[in-house]
Amino acid sequence: MTTEAQPVPCRRPAVVGAPAKVVAVVTGEAVVWAGSGTLWPGTGWGEPLAEQLAALGWRVSLVPWGDPADEHRGRADVLHVFSGGLEAVGSRTAAMAERLDAVRSALAVADEGRAAVLGVCLGAQMIAAVTTGVAPQPVAAGGEVGTTTVHGHGVPDLTVPTAHVQEVPASVLQRPDVRLLWSNAVSTVQGFAVGRAAVGVQFHPELTAPEARWAAASFRSLLDVPDAPPATGVVDPAASLSTVLAAAGAHRRVGALAA
Repeated sequence: MTTEAQPVPCRRPAVVGAPAKVVAVVTGEAVVWAGSGTLWPGTGWGEPLAEQLAALGWRVSLVPWGDPADEHRGRADVLHVFSGGLEAVGSRTAAMAERLDAVRSALAVADEGRAAVLGVCLGAQMIAAVTTGVAPQPVAAGGEVGTTTVHGHGVPDLTVPTAHVQEVPASVLQRPDVRLLWSNAVSTVQGFAVGRAAVGVQFHPELTAPEARWAAASFRSLLDVPDAPPATGVVDPAASLSTVLAAAGAHRRVGALAA
């Protein structure tokens, strides 16, 4: 069964320092498809995304890993968000196959201009695999974990948390209708767009600075991952997630259901 994440007062620590400009995004209904495992003990990968979207005014349904959620599959007039997770795209498990099918269904309605799609970390890798057939690859530098600044290509630079050892290969940019949005010294493709209604990002725009530290500690308990290149700005999840959602066209696609 899916669980409904109702808008609640944000329990996150306040951002320290001067925040980046928040991009105005018309909100509506969002479905967060959570990945496998936990981001840190007691917190699933989809929960911070659902919480941050709720804080921005979205009405959120959170779908646990392994739930087929037939009622949400291919829904129009919503924002579909696919979170990070620990299970690899190429695992060939029934749960991964099912979730890849959910990505495929969401992208189909997005292609028709009736929904928007965002993939975060594993979610971005799933979008790339479904739309282009390009599987993720190990990061040449061994990955990155911590907080870094990603350079925007026609979009603002962002200072964001990150934790990954796999990445979307740069070859994905050779495919029609794929545009580079963000990059850094570790991964050329830190963010990309497919068409006008789907975006994948390798980083985690939804996390606060303290959450980035919790996630980094948890990630390092599993894997030996190098530090991310140093950040040059302040972590501001509301601004970063709003910017990413605007790149995905969320304000255009689900405006009919604006809160």
